[in-house]
Amino acid sequence: MYEIRNIIKIQKRMMNLCSSFLIKIKDYVFPVYCLNCKKEGNWLCEKCFTKLDLSGVYCCPVCHKNTEQGEYCLSCKIGLPLDSHIAITIYKEDSLVGDVIHTLKYSWAEDVSEVFEKMIDKFVDNNKNLFVDIDFVVPIPLHKKRLAERGFNQAELIAKIIGKKLDKPMKDILDRSRQTKQQAKLKREERIENLKDAFIRKEKIEGNILLIDDVFTTGSTMQEGAKALKKGGVDKIIGFSIARG
Repeated sequence: MYEIRNIIKIQKRMMNLCSSFLIKIKDYVFPVYCLNCKKEGNWLCEKCFTKLDLSGVYCCPVCHKNTEQGEYCLSCKIGLPLDSHIAITIYKEDSLVGDVIHTLKYSWAEDVSEVFEKMIDKFVDNNKNLFVDIDFVVPIPLHKKRLAERGFNQAELIAKIIGKKLDKPMKDILDRSRQTKQQAKLKREERIENLKDAFIRKEKIEGNILLIDDVFTTGSTMQEGAKALKKGGVDKIIGFSIARG
C-alpha cells in the first residue's frame, strides 16, 4: 500500500511538471498581452484591471429601471420565470470588458476567463448577501454545433468559477432543443422569438438556482432558460452575468 501511494504521488508530480512545462512553452510561443495597455504578461494587467467598474448592476430584468437587488419594478412583475438578475458591470462593445468578452468568445482564447475569475472573486467578496440562498449553479448551454465550433461554452466557464467561489455544485441540466440564430445579430423582438422554447431540462432538481450567462441584454435567453427550469420544480432563479447591456 505504501509503495502504491508513492507511485501515485510521483505520477501527480510528473503531471504537474508536464503541465507547467507546456504552459511555459505556450507563453513563449504565444505571448499574452494586456487587452488595454498591451503590456506583456496577462490578458488584463493589474493596473488596467483596477479600471473595471465592479460595483454591480441591479436593474429590473425587463425595463432596466434600477432596483435594490435586480428584482422587477412594480410595473414589470407579470409572472415571468426569472426572479431577478444581477451583473458585475455594464456592457458596451467598445469598453474594456467588451474587449475581454469578445476575445473569449470569438478569438478562442479560453484562458482569458482568468479575468472573469478575478472579477467574480472581488464581486462575491463584496456582495456575499446576494448569494446566501443559492443551492446550484446552472449555465446557459450552447447548441452542440456551436459548442463544437468554439470548443467551450463561456457560460459554463463562468459557472464553474462562481460555483467554486460559492462552494456550490454546478449542474449542467439545460440543453438546447434546437439551433438558434446568434442573438447579437437580431433586434429585440427577433431575439425573443428566436429563443422561444429553445431550452429543455435534462433532469429535475429542486431548490434555488443561480443561472449563468456571459452577457444579459434583452433577457430573452435567461427567461427561456428559467422557464424550462421552473417547469421542473425549481423554486427561485437568480440570473447572473459578467455584464449587462
